Amino acid sequence: MRRLFSILAVLAAAAGCEPAWSVQGHVQAADGTRAAVAAGSAVLRCPGETGRFARADRDGVFEMGGTGAGPSLSCVMFVSAPGRISASVELREVCEDPVGERCSVATVEVPLVAAR
Repeated sequence: MRRLFSILAVLAAAAGCEPAWSVQGHVQAADGTRAAVAAGSAVLRCPGETGRFARADRDGVFEMGGTGAGPSLSCVMFVSAPGRISASVELREVCEDPVGERCSVATVEVPLVAAR
C-alpha cells in the first residue's frame, strides 16, 4: 500500500510538471527465508552531496524521495541493521526509470546476512 502511495505521488507530481523521485526498499534476511528485518536503515550517498537517511519500518520497508530531477545514477545505497552485515548497491543497478544520468524511481531489495 505504501508503495502505491509513492507511485501515485510521483505520477501526481509528473502531471503537474513538477519532477519527483522515489527510492524504496525492503531489508530482508539473507538466510533463504527472505523475512523482513526490522530496525534497518538506509543511506543514499551521492558524489558531492549530503547523504540521505531513511529508517525501515517493522516490515523492513524504507522510502525516501522528493521533488527535482532525482539522485544521480552514480549514487550508492548503503543498508544496515543490528546483528547483520551491511550491504551496498549502486543506484544505477536498481533504477527503474532513469532520466539521463538521474533516477526518478528505484526499488531496492537488500538481503542482509546475519553477523557471526
